[in-house]
Amino acid sequence: MSNRAGIKIPGVNPLKKFKTKSKKYLLGKLLILASLILMVIALARPQITSENKIIKKNGIDIVIALDLSNSMLTRDFKPNRLETAKALLNNFIDKRPNDRLSLVVFGGDAYTKVPLTFDHNVVKDITSKISTEDITSNTSTAIGMGLGISLNRLKDSTAKSKVIILITDGENNSGEMSPIGASNIAKELGIKIYTIGIGAKELPYGFGTIKNTELDENLLKEIASITHGEYFRASNEKELKTILDKIDELEKSKIDGRTYYEHIEIYENILKISLVLLIIGAFLEYLIFIRIP
Repeated sequence: MSNRAGIKIPGVNPLKKFKTKSKKYLLGKLLILASLILMVIALARPQITSENKIIKKNGIDIVIALDLSNSMLTRDFKPNRLETAKALLNNFIDKRPNDRLSLVVFGGDAYTKVPLTFDHNVVKDITSKISTEDITSNTSTAIGMGLGISLNRLKDSTAKSKVIILITDGENNSGEMSPIGASNIAKELGIKIYTIGIGAKELPYGFGTIKNTELDENLLKEIASITHGEYFRASNEKELKTILDKIDELEKSKIDGRTYYEHIEIYENILKISLVLLIIGAFLEYLIFIRIP
């Protein structure tokens, strides 16, 4: 056997194992194709349109003037007049999200329990906790003083609508301010007063009933008339709820809405993604998965 000189070269067998149709070798081309598609989309300058609304609220300033005299504990309402009024007032407050509210209490004198505020949770919390003990002179009723303190809350108000809701079960028998005088001031200030007389028309007496004469309806009607408000009589819980619902409807806050549309360009982000895909695709196609002819 002769040994002839020669040059050793690699065999072709390893090349036979090369799978030219393997999916991983198409990855680079697919990424480059996706990049080109995204570039075309970016040239169309796609946008996202969002709808926005500007809401302008013209709320009402409302003062609730609540009688805390001992007669408000009368049980012709369940459990009594005061507790019923407190519960229904809190429901009324929930319906006035755009308004500033204040709470004034009165008996023989009067003072502000809560000044005008948009924090309705505070108003509701304090309203739910008040009692006849919050007024030292709770054996008499100073309607004029209650209105006077309420007017002080509203006299500097810039709201387009200013309202006092007066709730009482008696007659004016105390205080230095006349209810009619307070009503005339309210008229000059453009403040409307809604008066609510609370109490059953007949009260239990012995084995029968007696007419409820404690409430001065004529006075409450005159107060409302002077200020272009309205008088209501609540003989039971259902009537009181209906009255507060009616006042809620009569005194609606004005809400103006204006819609505008915002256009957001997104082509730049699409273009950035396409460039990233192009770089990755070229890297795979020409450096990692190079085909051998």
